[in-house]
Amino acid sequence: MGSGWRATIEAGLGDARTRLLGSFLIVVAVVGTYIMHTFANFETVFVASLLAGSLLGRWWTVLVPVTSLVVLQSLEWSTGYSGYAIESMAGISFFVISGFVFVAFIGRRIRPRVLLRVKSVALLTTISVPLTVTYDLWTAFGEWYFLTRPFGVGLTTVLYLQVPFTLYHLLSSLIFVPLFGSMFLFLRAYGWPAKTEDTVRSPGERG
Repeated sequence: MGSGWRATIEAGLGDARTRLLGSFLIVVAVVGTYIMHTFANFETVFVASLLAGSLLGRWWTVLVPVTSLVVLQSLEWSTGYSGYAIESMAGISFFVISGFVFVAFIGRRIRPRVLLRVKSVALLTTISVPLTVTYDLWTAFGEWYFLTRPFGVGLTTVLYLQVPFTLYHLLSSLIFVPLFGSMFLFLRAYGWPAKTEDTVRSPGERG
């Protein structure tokens, strides 16, 4: 049983290099977003989630966004949403977390095409634009449903007010995706030698 669990964990988390990169992505997501929390929609969870799926795959596709957001949303609950009911806070948190997990799974879908070359960074940066817009539409709907709808504010108004924040979010993605994408692509390929070859893969993994 013990060896079976070890094999499952190895398949889910990968080799030592993959585990270190996954942990580093969580740190980048939490620390970067916390440092920039005063700047509207400038955050690093998006890029960390996209890279978790496209570079690491496995359990990291879910672990990176969920772990990062458990920390960040807990801090947010005690500050920005402290005046709202627990149902509202849990509801908007669901939309935020599920949105970033979706970003990670899209990254996992394009993983076979992400290699150490300029085109990989360009691909990640290009796909970040529609993903950012989709994420913002999804979370705007959640904000309307749980936070503003009870006060009679319409969805159209929420979407209209969301436009400048989405523009800032797009700028954030266009800055951080190529920046951290280049860094992690290099580290994934040449950062340091893995102790063991990445021979154990989760079902459905490719390359």
